[in-house]
Amino acid sequence: AGQSHTVDARGMSDGTLRFLAILTALLTRPEKSLLVIEEIDNGLHPSRANMLLDMLKTIGKQRGVDVLATTHNPALLDAMGTEMVPFITVAHRDRISGHSALVLLEDLKQLPKLLAQGTIGRLSSKGIIEKSLQQSFDFGEMSESNNG
Repeated sequence: AGQSHTVDARGMSDGTLRFLAILTALLTRPEKSLLVIEEIDNGLHPSRANMLLDMLKTIGKQRGVDVLATTHNPALLDAMGTEMVPFITVAHRDRISGHSALVLLEDLKQLPKLLAQGTIGRLSSKGIIEKSLQQSFDFGEMSESNNG
């Protein structure tokens, strides 16, 4: 029962190798450090989103490692649920300046109305969050021009 089994990494999928690399990084980073991962779920099957998120939260908390990750994956966003809204930042392109802008999801005035339409992943995949950001920006611009 206590036998070990060796698996050749060359036979593993890219997603499995990526998952193991993230786990290794999380376990070997110095405590109280930051781990930054771009497209964290790249190559992972959507059904593994909950497992990935649980691993990041559990081991990150145990070791005091903060994780900053990017994703476009609706499954991972859905796995985050509403309890993680304070930790989600949305990147979007400012239509006027063309610059990228970062906005905390919880700062969206329309967030309760948006969440009534579906999960965060669904809202993202349908472009609803970006439309809301653009409408907020347009409204803010109109208010500024009326005041000036």
